[in-house]
Amino acid sequence: MRSSFKYIYHSIAAVLVITGMAACNQQAKETPIFEMMDASKTGIEFANNLHPTESFNMFHYMYYYNGAGVATGDFNNDGKVDIFFASNEGRNTLYLNQGALKFKDYTDQAKIPQDSAWNTGVSLVDINNDGLLDIYICRLGNFEKFKNKNQLLVCQSIDKGVPVYKDMAAEYGLDFSGFSTQASFFDYDLDGDLDVFLLNHSVHQNGTFAPRDSFVGTFDPLSGDRIFKNNNGHFEDVTKVTQINSTAISYGLGVVMSDINLDGWPDIYAGNDFHENDYLYINQKNGSFKDERHDWMTHTSQYSMGVDAADANNDGFPEIVSMDMLPKDPYILKRSLGEDDYDIYQYKISVGYDYQFTRNNLQWNRRNGKFSETGMYSGIFATDWSWATLFLDFDNDGFKDVFVANGIPKRMNDMDYVNYVSNQEIQEKIRDNKMGEKDMALIDKFPEIKIPNQFFLNQQNMSFADKEKAVTNNPNSYSNGAAYADFDNDGDLDLVVNNVNDKAFIYQNKANEAKDNQYVSIQLKGAEKNLNAIGSKVVLFTKDQIRTYEKFPVKGFLSSMEVPMFIGLKQTKIDSAFLIWPDNTYERIDLTKKLNQQVSYSYKKGLPAFNYDIIKNHWPNPEYLMEDQTALSGIRFKHEENIFQEFNREQLVPQMNSTEGPALAIADINHDQLEDIFIGGARGFAGAVFTQQANGKFVKIQEPDLVLDSNYEDIAAVWADFNKDGHLDLAVASGGNEYYGKDKNMLSRVYLNDGKGNLKKLDNAIPIHNQSSAIVARDFNKDGAIDLFISSRVMAMNYGAPASSYVLYNTGDGHFKDVTAQVAPSLNEIGFITNVSEADLNKDGSLDLILTHQWGGIDVYNTKTSPWTKSTVTDLPGWWNFAYPLDIDKDGDMDLIAGNLGLNTRLKATEEEPITLYYNDFDDNGKKEQVMSFYLQHKEIPFANKDEIQRQIPKIKKNFLYAEDFAKASLVDIFTKDKLNDALQYKAYHFANTVFINEGNGKFKAVELPWEAQITAYKTAAVCDINGDALPDVLMMGNYFDNNVQMGRYDADYGTVLINQGKGKFAVKPFNGLSIKGQVRRMQPIQIAGQNNQHFVLAMNSDSVRLIQINKPGSK
Repeated sequence: MRSSFKYIYHSIAAVLVITGMAACNQQAKETPIFEMMDASKTGIEFANNLHPTESFNMFHYMYYYNGAGVATGDFNNDGKVDIFFASNEGRNTLYLNQGALKFKDYTDQAKIPQDSAWNTGVSLVDINNDGLLDIYICRLGNFEKFKNKNQLLVCQSIDKGVPVYKDMAAEYGLDFSGFSTQASFFDYDLDGDLDVFLLNHSVHQNGTFAPRDSFVGTFDPLSGDRIFKNNNGHFEDVTKVTQINSTAISYGLGVVMSDINLDGWPDIYAGNDFHENDYLYINQKNGSFKDERHDWMTHTSQYSMGVDAADANNDGFPEIVSMDMLPKDPYILKRSLGEDDYDIYQYKISVGYDYQFTRNNLQWNRRNGKFSETGMYSGIFATDWSWATLFLDFDNDGFKDVFVANGIPKRMNDMDYVNYVSNQEIQEKIRDNKMGEKDMALIDKFPEIKIPNQFFLNQQNMSFADKEKAVTNNPNSYSNGAAYADFDNDGDLDLVVNNVNDKAFIYQNKANEAKDNQYVSIQLKGAEKNLNAIGSKVVLFTKDQIRTYEKFPVKGFLSSMEVPMFIGLKQTKIDSAFLIWPDNTYERIDLTKKLNQQVSYSYKKGLPAFNYDIIKNHWPNPEYLMEDQTALSGIRFKHEENIFQEFNREQLVPQMNSTEGPALAIADINHDQLEDIFIGGARGFAGAVFTQQANGKFVKIQEPDLVLDSNYEDIAAVWADFNKDGHLDLAVASGGNEYYGKDKNMLSRVYLNDGKGNLKKLDNAIPIHNQSSAIVARDFNKDGAIDLFISSRVMAMNYGAPASSYVLYNTGDGHFKDVTAQVAPSLNEIGFITNVSEADLNKDGSLDLILTHQWGGIDVYNTKTSPWTKSTVTDLPGWWNFAYPLDIDKDGDMDLIAGNLGLNTRLKATEEEPITLYYNDFDDNGKKEQVMSFYLQHKEIPFANKDEIQRQIPKIKKNFLYAEDFAKASLVDIFTKDKLNDALQYKAYHFANTVFINEGNGKFKAVELPWEAQITAYKTAAVCDINGDALPDVLMMGNYFDNNVQMGRYDADYGTVLINQGKGKFAVKPFNGLSIKGQVRRMQPIQIAGQNNQHFVLAMNSDSVRLIQINKPGSK
């Protein structure tokens, strides 16, 4: 029952207490960017007040507290922007702008109809193209007591400065009755008139998730989204023809139109609540749409609410932002339900739902048909229960900032109240609609915590700074719909917000008080059937930017803005500017002579067609093209990770340690001067050997001994002549973190080669049982026999116990003995070693071993000394994945490229506030547990939620029966000071992917890679020449999916090239012409017969091996 209610409304919240003059005094330290104006000054008394009753409340209608929308536009054509408020169960209200941020209620004079309907979203359109703004109001219909239909209020005239309205929805065919959220008017077929996308939501919910295929192709008359085509002023339902989804699980809460792929046709992004996928409808230019979200995106928000789309980084391509419910306040976070349990999460994936996480998402458009989700890097991922989000330029600098309206009166995800109302009796009353007056008290018991709206200033590198403290009088509230406009015509954008149970807010923009932040406001008059020119674009070219602006009024949440296009031009030198009309014809415009004023443009027939390649090709990629050669190569191998739910065994580990394969080793194994490939398998799946043929193709050869050993997990491998017979043999390091103790499947293995590539296992070759992470083969003791170094990442079933790594000397015939205690005793219990590489860092003529740590730095072992001596590249503690050696700056010594967790993560840390792993027996049951902590608002809290912790440490449930008590408790209160102090402690705070420049004398300078190389966890690298300039460039690949669900997937990379610019500096580019979607564990170069292009083999977890090629001009 708990999971049932969790599904009904799974949410999270945050508290930011800002009270009275003390807050104002604190905020005075920052220059104000907005000030919330008191109603006594603005005249806006509207409030969306809700009055739950026995017959209709949150238990009847799960979206009872979602709020209502607001619209901004010049309703009376007096040059000032007015406001229309929708009210859920009250009076829809029209305010006319009197100037100087003063408004007056003209609802009655405007004849706005009032009834007992439940109103949701509001949209503005000139439906009949008469120059007067009309209003479309979405409503709840055919549900419970509500039998209403959507309204289309058509302006009949302007009488003495007041617009007068009449509902004409039926006459236009738009009187839909169902579960409507928001309508967006746009010309989807580019026939010149405006059509309608109607976003609807479902009111059905239960604790199961039917397979998504059971809904595909179905049509729900109340919940399903709709498209209505304009047929000479009457709208016809063409939903089925357009091929959009219109099912019972269309939980639509937010919609925005944008030309996502810059082909001149409007696309649609619709955000869905609950388990249903968001929709990214790409216009097929034939009257239909195709949902291409899975191709473009790797994950989305789970409970998507408000959405917006705009070019956030000024490269000409639109980004997408979506809102969810992750809090940033530690108290609320700890008392709230978190992400889905891992089993439920995996079940949803198995029945067709996509990867979704309960946090705000920011989808960065990579300009290649892909988005990288950067919300955690960008700093906007946690704003509590968030509704409206809007891209707008706060300070006229030409970069679009982000506003978020948030808060909800009843926190329906609170653990204590979820448990309380989940008992069978109450659930039956809710289901049977028998909640009496006494039961209504349940509603009052849900926590009510108001929070402030959020303001994020664009830092111009896809990151945003939290500017909440730069807003004067920013009160706590339950805010929903929001819209912007320059209400006072002073050259900056103000905001209006519709609140539940509070008067609406007007935020006056204070950033342009000195009138020195230049701007242009553009008023458009379109063609006769689209008078407001919806779908138009403005494109500005500057020295190093392309700024694009699109005119689609509906965005954010339940709201609409039919206002002039606002262009911030502070410190901007425009090279050229284009106005693109909805039919994709264009004209050049000169804005430099029209600064700080409103200018008007009217559509003219016969203009030339705009060539979008001007934008698409503006960013040249001079690097060599890359190509996937897998299909031509003959390599047919898909790594299949076996099913093993590691979190059932250790609830509190941050990520699985059982999915680190596949192994990859490349060498000429049959003496034909051609390089061959070994690819490892997961448990239950055999590895494979592919030999290269003279034509550059590969053939898989039969290896019976590999098949017999398919229960091993192949983590790393190396070819070397272990028995001194002149043939390269294969050593495979075993891991997988599934077996434990002295299980034989933890033994690494040696397979002897007969010289033709046929492998025979050498029994009992390697004597150690461990969970391997890497393997190195070299004659360490100079006796003529190849020895081994095998590192360990973890100890099975004991994440946190320090694992040992091993030096193994060859006895001469391919058998090995453990000499670690004599050769390198400090390797005993060295801890979490993730990878090992080799390089002569100190230029003594001998290769050193470079070891990377999770929960530590990067160590170097000098293998020339006896015993081996240990030094440090860096003691910056991170979650390092590898250290790749190369001479970056061409100064004759070896530098390092180090892959780390990256900065696109919930784990935000500093040296003063690190991430800490405590390892101890916290419940005195003889088994040690892991407790990982992090800091949130300067308070150290466990990363795992209460449910996860008490499943691993049951006494926590007894000690903290209620989540509220758990939330109030400090880390010491929960786990005791003695247990924490006595625990093994590991700390990390440096998560950036980093370059280490060798400065000589064992000193390395750490330089973080540019931001574009910080959005995922990199796992492997390889040197390449991508542009022919003689400087070594680097391919970087990675991603890692198998984290704790609350951590989410690290999946933002599709292949990265570090372009060496000399002096230790790199530019970051995506692969040119190729996108690799998935998890790359290992990458190695390979020479292909008859070709001098560079080739690389990519070993991918749970995916097919890839062979990629860099096409150097003139090569083959």
